[in-house]
Amino acid sequence: MRDDSAPLPYWTERGRRVLFVTYKGDCRYVRLDGRELLFTTHTLADVFACVRPGDILQLLPGKYWPPILYDEDSGAPPSCRPVKIADIHGSPDMPVTIRGLGAATALNGGLGGVPHDSMLPEMKHFAFFKLADCSWIEFENLAVESCWPTFLYMEDSSYVSVRRVRATDSRYLVYARGQGCHHILLEENHWRQDPTGAMWRDQLWLDSKRKRYFYCNGGLFGSVGVAGSVVLRGNTICDAFNGMRMKTEKKKETVQNCNVEIYSNTLLRIRDNPVEPERGATNWWVHHNRIHNAHAWFSLDEVTGGFWYFFANTGWITDKPGTPLDPNRGGKVYKYDATGLMPDGCVLACNNSYKLCNSLVKGGATTHLTHRNNAVLFRDEPPEGSPVSDRADCPLPEAVRRPFADGCRGEAKEGDDRFVGDGFMPDGWVEGVSFDCDLTNLPWPPKITDNAQERSGVVDPDASFVDAPSGDLRLVGGPRPGCRVVLKAVEDWPGETDWDSGENTPIGAYDVAGRLVAGPPFVFLRPKSADEGYVEMPRLVRLEAFGRGQLDAGGIAAELRLTFSTPLAEGGPVRARVVSGGQEAWVECARDGRVLRGALPNGLGVEREPGETEDAWAGVYGLKLDAVLLPDDLKGANGEYVTLWSSVFAGLGFYATGETPRVKPPEVVCFCNCGEE
Repeated sequence: MRDDSAPLPYWTERGRRVLFVTYKGDCRYVRLDGRELLFTTHTLADVFACVRPGDILQLLPGKYWPPILYDEDSGAPPSCRPVKIADIHGSPDMPVTIRGLGAATALNGGLGGVPHDSMLPEMKHFAFFKLADCSWIEFENLAVESCWPTFLYMEDSSYVSVRRVRATDSRYLVYARGQGCHHILLEENHWRQDPTGAMWRDQLWLDSKRKRYFYCNGGLFGSVGVAGSVVLRGNTICDAFNGMRMKTEKKKETVQNCNVEIYSNTLLRIRDNPVEPERGATNWWVHHNRIHNAHAWFSLDEVTGGFWYFFANTGWITDKPGTPLDPNRGGKVYKYDATGLMPDGCVLACNNSYKLCNSLVKGGATTHLTHRNNAVLFRDEPPEGSPVSDRADCPLPEAVRRPFADGCRGEAKEGDDRFVGDGFMPDGWVEGVSFDCDLTNLPWPPKITDNAQERSGVVDPDASFVDAPSGDLRLVGGPRPGCRVVLKAVEDWPGETDWDSGENTPIGAYDVAGRLVAGPPFVFLRPKSADEGYVEMPRLVRLEAFGRGQLDAGGIAAELRLTFSTPLAEGGPVRARVVSGGQEAWVECARDGRVLRGALPNGLGVEREPGETEDAWAGVYGLKLDAVLLPDDLKGANGEYVTLWSSVFAGLGFYATGETPRVKPPEVVCFCNCGEE
């Protein structure tokens, strides 16, 4: 039924105001609640004049270009005017959301240009959206193309989320600059930088790095001098030069690039580095990623900092990049330099599974490295019937398949040292660098045996993965027993208590049930020199529900455990409302630092099937839970409220306690025709 009354200014959705947006700001019919209602709409250029916390800016179907400025008198070509968003603030419970309809809302930055030199993006360069002094802003469910050098640029902005954006082209999808930027989330995005496939197969690596095709040298996310708290998770990145690239500014006393999480991403055909910190990185967590064909996976050369953790990553090679003209076709997993800055804190690489034809480590040097329980197998020939695409919805273009798709041929050599090259640690082995309990199918190279490494390591020429060409890197015969790994509080990680991998720690990325190992849960580190505005609201970084939810002889067998990024405030038990399979129960949870722990009632929850690994990167094993609601006045030891931002569990929420509201919306004066005073 169509309602032909006067156009409405907005809609209300779960207590949030919805303002409709079109390219020209015309009137549109929108089907809602079984009716077609007529609305006045806004353009992207004018809608921010009346935005208030909680607003949803809903883009209606159509193609959107940035505002275009014409100067007909001068005869100059049209120029882009990016959508500038300044001093717009949502709130923790009421963000401002710019929401599309997927492919039906296409944002095209076709008139944006590549800077004439290799400068990193600045405010003066083009971006479809530019944020300045903003917070609690969300971009979601958009189709983006041709936004050079970047789709979203920000300064002095925090708690910015970009999710479910499907993009092609651009040097960076998102770029941030300056200490005022922190708490940035990119999740479930699909970015294909080079839709032609030429970067992987045809262009020389050096040309893309810094010469003819320098504009390729970017990533899904890039930054200079940001404080930190960047989360990249669940993204698919393919046919790109880098996965991400974050630099610190020179001669800055404050710690930058701190608290970075890169997990549950799929990276396919990355011509240089899936992960590239530059100059400095502190408290970086890289885990549960899938890497299929890349050049130098983790670029750690000339980088200071520490507390770096690489675990439960899986990676495999089926195709070498470049052509015979390109000297940079080999590659390695860990990239080091023999001189320059080195980490001054713990570096842990454990429980990863790799099938390589390139090297694990070629050369260079490092410090404070513990390498444990990794399954690293090598091959010399391309696999028979090797697939030409990955499961991640990023098919291999025909142009990439020819004419030099030679798999892994030509890598084998006498005295194979691909596990650790002879050029590694050229000035001698240093105390604190330790390899042990790893599995490989090649004899240990001299650099390992001559330095008393891998005393409990395993060499098995017959070791193999279930289906390496397709990315199934479970070990045939099941995981083998590995070494216990302990992170000591403060010394090895920012946690206030020790973390222990347990007695049954396996070799490789999978446990005996075929699930990816959980590894240690993220913990926030606030640098002593941090700006006063860089504060962490406690957020859920792991949810675990163990047991069958039935009574055993010893009592209730099921436990709920929620781990937060920072310690919670001291106090009495916390009542959590748990929903599972249509059942509800109140669970009394004890506080223990940054953990809430409680016993689940008898019969609550449905047990997961073996091998069912939904949300495995978050450690959500055992029982299926639909929702967990916490009191809305729950705070951290730093006085900050618990937040839903970047929660690993979509079902986390709050129930009202009747105390003072968490958020008091600021007064907002509208300067547009949205129907509000």
